[in-house]
Formats: sequence, C-alpha cells, structure tokens
Amino acid sequence: MRYSTLIASISLLAISGTANAAACQPEFVNGDLSLVIDGIEIETGGRSTRDFQIRVQNAAGPAGMVGAMNTQPCEARIRIARLIASPDPDFPPYLLRAPGNGRIEVLPDPASGGTADSDVVVANAPPGPQGRAVPFQIGVPTEWGLRAGTYVEQLQLMLIDGAGNVADRSTLTITIIIPPAVSLRLVGAVVGGEGGGPAQVDLGSLSSTTETRSQRFGARIFSTAPYAVRFSSVNLGNLLHEHGRGQIPYHLYFDGALVNLEGANGFPYFQHTPKAGDLRPLSIAVPPVVAQAGRYSDRVTVTVTAM
Repeated sequence: MRYSTLIASISLLAISGTANAAACQPEFVNGDLSLVIDGIEIETGGRSTRDFQIRVQNAAGPAGMVGAMNTQPCEARIRIARLIASPDPDFPPYLLRAPGNGRIEVLPDPASGGTADSDVVVANAPPGPQGRAVPFQIGVPTEWGLRAGTYVEQLQLMLIDGAGNVADRSTLTITIIIPPAVSLRLVGAVVGGEGGGPAQVDLGSLSSTTETRSQRFGARIFSTAPYAVRFSSVNLGNLLHEHGRGQIPYHLYFDGALVNLEGANGFPYFQHTPKAGDLRPLSIAVPPVVAQAGRYSDRVTVTVTAM
C-alpha cells in the first residue's frame, strides 16, 4: 500500500507540472500580414510613417488543453528577420519602432540569434481570439535620392516563448511605392525664382564689339526617375525691345549644348538623381550688336518631366 500511495502521489505531481507548462502558449492571432506605404510626398527632409498592429494571444487552455478559456496570461517576445536579403541597392531604407524599442533591429535571417534591439517584449499575452494588440510603426525617409518604383520585402515574425523557443511564425510583407517626382531650382547668378515667380538673369549692357556672356548659373534638378529637360522661348531665341522696336538674337547653352529655342528641343537623362540632385550649367551669350537703346528681354520656360 505504501508503493501504491507513492505512485499516486508521483502521478498527481506529473499532471500538475504538465498543466503549468501548457499554461503559456503564445500565438499570433492574425496570421500573415501585409503593409503598403504609398501616397508618398518626395521632399527635402520628408518622412512617411504608417502605424500597424500585431496581435498576440495565449492559446493555452485549462489542464494543458489548447483553447481560449485559460485566464492566465503569459510573456513572449516578437523577433523580426529578413526572409530574403534584398539585392536591390536602391531599396528605400526604413525604420521599425515599437513600445520600448525606438529602433528595432531587423535580423539578416531567421536563424540569427536575438539581440537587445531585435526583440519586442509582449509582457502580457491574454487568452481569447482578440489577444493583445502590440503597436508598431514603420518610418520611411522620403527625401530626394530615392528611385521611383515598387519595392517589396518579406519579413519573418517569430514569437519567442519564455524558454527561448520559437512558438509561432508569421510573415510580414512590406510594400513601398516611390512615385515619379521632379523638382527644379535655378541657382547661381539669378535673382528671384522663389515662390513660383520667374528667376531673372541680368546681362548688363550689351557690347557692339565683343560677345556678352552671362555670369554662371545653372539648374539643380531633383528626380526619382529618368527625366527630360525642355525649353520654350516666348520670342523664339530673341531679346525683344521693351517697346517692340526691334529684337536681338542670343544663344542659350544647357549642360554645354546649344539649345534650339526656335523649335523642338529636349535633353534626356536616363538615371534618377542623387540626394543632392544634378547640377546642370546654363549660360547665355549675345553676339556683338548695334541696336536701338533700351531694355531687351525674353522669357524662357524650363520644364522637367519624369520619364
């Protein structure tokens, strides 16, 4: 009888231990997730953010059975790793944040060990189909230097239990859409040009014996895509007298090439620009001229189009 009592006692202890071990089974509620970052504005110092949630529950039930009736919450950690390293050097950088972790380290692969910056602690994963929503935020710098396109990366979310084992896995697909965008600034020896008004280039007094050249100025162009530059002259390449009493022909040079201001022109560039943009030099030359005194001018429109 002593042996019988001893065996029964051991059996009861074993059942109790199994129930305690099964009291915490962290599990993702939503399965695989998708996140799209679009509607981006490209600008100096720009940034686009999106908030999202990852829900975690305790799937353990009473007496070691899986279910939603267990009222004892459990602790877990969310660890994030890349499934496939992105081979595209132009993939937009991004930053993941969560409570208690302002810069989540995305591990290079799921086999990598966790670090202090890679794990997001879920202190209290409750039972039930709703679980606990863990808030996350993704931030994408949207400054110039990005290349237009649709970028997709898959991350593996691993739910780590208290023993350090992977209790569940999920896939987070991140899609970042960078739109075609362009911007143009005239820089150098120009006056104005800000706030939508025209920039002015003052050629000073024209000479009757030598060519008159403008001081150095240029076009700083920003584009997330290949782009084309075109010019349109109101007076078709002529400086018109202020009272319409004559005109003086001139030459406009862009990036070292003569611009045809009397008809169609275009200068294509087949790469997006770096963060600092492309600086394309401009200059104006007026041949020696004898003309009626007065003020002469022309208006030239510079158009940059993403291709």
